[in-house]
Amino acid sequence: MRPPPISKNDEQFAAMGLEFVYGKEGIALPELNDLFEKVGFPRRDPEKLKVALENTYHLIWIRSTKQSRLARLGQLVGFGRATSDGVLSATIWDVAIAPAWQRVGLGRALMERLTARLVEDGIPTITLYAEPNVVGLYEKLGFLKDPEGIRGMAFQRRKKDKERAPALAGRR
Repeated sequence: MRPPPISKNDEQFAAMGLEFVYGKEGIALPELNDLFEKVGFPRRDPEKLKVALENTYHLIWIRSTKQSRLARLGQLVGFGRATSDGVLSATIWDVAIAPAWQRVGLGRALMERLTARLVEDGIPTITLYAEPNVVGLYEKLGFLKDPEGIRGMAFQRRKKDKERAPALAGRR
């Protein structure tokens, strides 16, 4: 399997005042939660988010290397991560680009780099969950919607169940 080609190199992004960072070192959890909130994702409990990052297989984030009207120096402007067993499959999660930086190729660039890392590791199956408005981007990168009729599914606690959980815990 071949990774998607890198459409813009790191030097082009450096000229824009942006740097791709590999690994969780340097990420401030409150700032990551702020980014999630800006793109419409739910804020995460900081302790659970810390554990999630510790259990992440590959993680890429983007920081501003210049002070500008769009970002302060060092600001987190993009993020994505993948969990994996390291040999058979990986799932990409939490891809987020700050609204001020959307439509300049950062989401594509982040996904190209993250996918390339997984492919280079020999992982044959890479999946992701996508918001409806970005499905087209992922298809351009080679991801397939419902390949061979396969449907993605998720088991999640419903809102009603979450609200009842504290009451049920008191009965024990």
